[in-house]
Amino acid sequence: MRHYELVLLVHPDQSEQVPEMINRYQETVKKSDGAIHRTEDIGRMPLAYTIEDMHKAHYVLMNIESNEDVIAELESLFKFNDSIMRHLIVKMKKAETGDSKLFELNNKKDDSKKAKEKAPEKKKEIKDDLETDKSAPKEEEEVDKQITKEAQEEVVDKENQPEISEEDKVEEETNEKKEG
Repeated sequence: MRHYELVLLVHPDQSEQVPEMINRYQETVKKSDGAIHRTEDIGRMPLAYTIEDMHKAHYVLMNIESNEDVIAELESLFKFNDSIMRHLIVKMKKAETGDSKLFELNNKKDDSKKAKEKAPEKKKEIKDDLETDKSAPKEEEEVDKQITKEAQEEVVDKENQPEISEEDKVEEETNEKKEG
C-alpha cells in the first residue's frame, strides 16, 4: 500500500454535489482495504488561469493509502466524470494528516474556531490572575468577551505577519557575514 494525494477541481456549478462525490471516492478506497488520512473540502476559489471558460473551481484535497489498482479505478472515475475539470494524483512518501496551507489560507472561518479553542486557556489564566488580585473583580461574561477578543487579535496578528522563507533567511545570514 502506498500513500497518495489527490487534488480535484470540480466545476463550480456542481459544488452542491461535492460531498456525495467525496463519499463515493472514499467508499471506493475503503472497499479495497485502503485508508483515508485526510479529506479537505476547500471550497470555491479563483483559478490561476481559465479552464473551460471558468474562472473559479471547487477544490477538494484527499490523502489516501491504497494500492495501484484503486488509483487506476479512481483515475478512470475522474476522467469520465464531467463535473471534474482537472485532477491530480501524486505519490507521497508518507501520510499527510494535518491541515494543508491552502485549507488554512482559504477557510478564515476556522480562525474564529481556533480563537474559541484558545479561549478556555486564556479564561483560566485570567481567572487565576483575578484570584490573586481581588481588588479588580470582573463578571464572567466580561472575562469571556475579553478572552475571545484577545484570542482573535492573536490570530489576526499571526496572519498579518509576513512569512520569511528559507531563501530569505539564508540571504540575511550571508549579508550579515559579508558585513561582519
